[in-house]
Amino acid sequence: MTSKSSVGTMLNSLVPISHLNQGKAAKIISSLGPDDVKIIVKNNEPMAAIIPISRFSELIEAEELLREKNNG
Repeated sequence: MTSKSSVGTMLNSLVPISHLNQGKAAKIISSLGPDDVKIIVKNNEPMAAIIPISRFSELIEAEELLREKNNG
């Protein structure tokens, strides 16, 4: 079951691609907290995600560990 706050958080994470085209990219990126994700939406479909570099690094490390585990 989804709580109201998680739905609100999800809705707040959506960013229309037009905002990036209007020069708002720097503001969107600088507003990211360490656990935030922004989902870029084009024609009402999720197209990409913006995440902090620290979170990206964690995802890459986790992927590498899984590959090692599956290959080893």
